[in-house]
Amino acid sequence: MDYREKTFKDKFDCAASHFGVKPDRIVSLKMRDNVNSNSYYRDLVESLKREAGFHCTEINNGLQGKGYLLGDKQSKIIVVEHETGLEVLYIAGSIASLISAIPLVLQIWRSIQGNFSRRNRLDHDIEIRRLDNNGHLCEEHVRGMHEASIGSFFSALSVTANLIENEIKKVMADVKKLTVRVDKIEKRFTAKLKKKKPSKK
Repeated sequence: MDYREKTFKDKFDCAASHFGVKPDRIVSLKMRDNVNSNSYYRDLVESLKREAGFHCTEINNGLQGKGYLLGDKQSKIIVVEHETGLEVLYIAGSIASLISAIPLVLQIWRSIQGNFSRRNRLDHDIEIRRLDNNGHLCEEHVRGMHEASIGSFFSALSVTANLIENEIKKVMADVKKLTVRVDKIEKRFTAKLKKKKPSKK
């Protein structure tokens, strides 16, 4: 495991502990851009609390940056402060986060960056990262702000769909194994009943 892989594994371990899931269920959405002031993040968090009614808990360790656990009854996300741009951590398979929280975060972040940036620079790159079943880092890059806003959303949906599909396949395989076991048990039970059945005289 290289340094970057270990760094992300530690981060996903931390996020997983707050979400109550396994680390390979965590997805990182990173909007790559220079951030000149921490006030950007404060404004983002306050906007999410105000606009979405999210509750907020600060996380100060394990994320390679100050984090905020934000959410409501339906969805939870973690926003992490970086000098190199905004990072959002979420649970793969959390449809509520994908269709409500993440688009809202991207929209508010674009607005904040547009208001504070003198050059109105909105050509962020977005990076999507997660761990596969073997603990190896998987990455996908989307370039250009307009493409990124749409592309990152659909890429995130794609990651979620793939993970859900894999889970369904695993469940189906488990069901098939269970069905085979039940059939064997039923056959043994039927055979025992036949042996115990008294013969007619």
